[in-house]
Amino acid sequence: MNLYKVDSLTDVVGSKYSLCIALAKRSRELGQYITAKRNMERVSVVPPLVEIESEDPLEITIRELQDGKLSFSQAEEKLI
Repeated sequence: MNLYKVDSLTDVVGSKYSLCIALAKRSRELGQYITAKRNMERVSVVPPLVEIESEDPLEITIRELQDGKLSFSQAEEKLI
């Protein structure tokens, strides 16, 4: 696995916390996709958006963020 600089990735998402949440969510989806692909099962998850030889979900997610294939937005809180 390659080493990535966190600062370049936080520019895409906003903060380190948001980056952690975004990476975890997408990596979990890709993990389900890779497992289903290995077991020849169907799953309703978006496949990897980049061409990469690695099957590591985290590395695929980081590459997707770097290439601008993913975008994340935070929901705004509504105060009553």
